[in-house]
Amino acid sequence: MKKLFLLAAIAVMPFFVSAQELKFGYINAMQVLYDMPEISGIETQLADYVAQNRKMLEDMQAEAQKQYELFQEMMQDPNITDARKKVQLETVQGLEQRLQTTQTTIQQDIQQRQMQLLQPVQERLQKAIDAVGKKNNFFMVFNLDSEAVVYKSDKAIDVTPLVKKELNIK
Repeated sequence: MKKLFLLAAIAVMPFFVSAQELKFGYINAMQVLYDMPEISGIETQLADYVAQNRKMLEDMQAEAQKQYELFQEMMQDPNITDARKKVQLETVQGLEQRLQTTQTTIQQDIQQRQMQLLQPVQERLQKAIDAVGKKNNFFMVFNLDSEAVVYKSDKAIDVTPLVKKELNIK
């Protein structure tokens, strides 16, 4: 039944196409996104956050290294009990585990923060694309960043400059 409907739609499509010329456009949305003035502020915020966390991680790594070196010394000293060596080993392992957990958490925080900061910018970009599409009577606008576009005709129109104009980007 679905195949029959699809065949009927394909058969009828030339009649609709001949009634009006369909305009297709394309855009490099990532290029426009990176040209938006808000991006430099977002990059600065993320870089500051990464720098703050890098210092904390470096401190944690230094402490773990210090405790590991102490453990290595203890292993060479026959006067230190096995129980004390075991406690030191557990300390080193705990620090390494905490360091790994902290690294994972920071990476997730950075990704979440990036998504939160980019969301309003992406929404603004989408509104501009929608406005250009409506103003210029485009049937569809494809994003060249997507792998879905496998062919681009010479008749397709690059709407990137129109969207940049809509966003007041030079």
